[in-house]
Amino acid sequence: MSVLQQDFAPSVSVKENEGSLRQNLQPPFEIVGDKSVQERITDMINQIVESETGRQTLEIASKAGYRLGMEFAFGCNGGCNKENKNIILNPVSKDDVLIGVLIHECRHAGQFERGEYDASDDKRPRKETLKTNIMRTRAVEADAQATAAQALGEMMEKGNEEPLFAFCRQPDNRAIGKAFEYALYEENALQNGHARTAAFLAWYDNEPVKKAYDEAYQIEMMQRREKRGDHKEDTYSVSQSAVQIVKEICLNNDGSCYFSESPKVLESGHYAAVDKILAKQISSLLSRVPAAKKCPENQPEDFSRVSFNPALKAAMAGKIR
Repeated sequence: MSVLQQDFAPSVSVKENEGSLRQNLQPPFEIVGDKSVQERITDMINQIVESETGRQTLEIASKAGYRLGMEFAFGCNGGCNKENKNIILNPVSKDDVLIGVLIHECRHAGQFERGEYDASDDKRPRKETLKTNIMRTRAVEADAQATAAQALGEMMEKGNEEPLFAFCRQPDNRAIGKAFEYALYEENALQNGHARTAAFLAWYDNEPVKKAYDEAYQIEMMQRREKRGDHKEDTYSVSQSAVQIVKEICLNNDGSCYFSESPKVLESGHYAAVDKILAKQISSLLSRVPAAKKCPENQPEDFSRVSFNPALKAAMAGKIR
C-alpha cells in the first residue's frame, strides 16, 4: 500500500504556532511531522501565498481539511489522496522544487472538492467513454501543472524567481516552462489566461508522461476491475466534449474559465493520441467488457485522427481564442 493510501504515521502536528511555524494562511493547514518538517512546509506556504492564485489554491485545500506531510516516495515529488485528504511531499527534493509540487497537489485537492473523480479509484464504475476518460484525466494533470506555473509566475512578479526557475528546470516541465516563458512576452498574459493556457497545452508535448498516465489510469484500472469482475458494471457510454471538460476543469479560483484557446484542439492530434502498444492493450481489455458501448470513442487507435474543417484548422493554429 502506498503512503498516500495510509494515514500519516503518528507524530507531532500543529495547525498554527508562532515564529517559524506561523502560516500566513487562513485557515492554516495541519502539518504532520517533526519541527523541521513543519518549518520546511510552513516556509513553502508563506512563499506561495504571496501569489493570489497560489493563496487561493492552498486556501481551498486547507478549508477542505487536507493535511500536509512528508513521506519518501519513489519516482515522484508528491501526491494527493482524496479519500484520506492527505497531501505528501518527498523530503529528498529541494524546497524550491517542492513549492511548485505543493501548488500542484493542492490544485488536485481543489479539483476533488469541485466534484472531480479520482482517476486512481478502481472501485468507481467506468461509465464515460474511453476517449472521455483519457481527455479528462489528461486535462486534470495539465491543469494542475498550469496552475502551478501561474502561481509561480505571480511569485516571480513579486520578486521570488527561484521557484519558477526550479519548476522549469525539471525534465518533465521543460516544454511547459518554454511555452510559459514565451507567453509572458505578451502583455497581461498572466492576467488574461494566455500564459496559463500555454502551460496547459504544453503539458501534452511530453509523450512519456502521457503514456505513464494512460498506463496508470486506463490499463491498470481496467485490469483491476476485470480481475475482480467489476468490469461487468462498466458501460463506457457517457461522452463529454472537450468544451465541457475545459469548462469544468480549467477554472480560475473565482469560477471563471482561464482557457483562452479553442477546447476542440484537445479532441485530436497529439492531445488525444494514445501510444500504439497501449492502444492495443486497451482495446483488448475493452473487448472483454460485456456492456461496453461500441462506438468511435472506444477505439483508441483512432483518437489522433483529425477532422480538417476550417474552424478546427484555425483553432489548432492558434488563430482563434
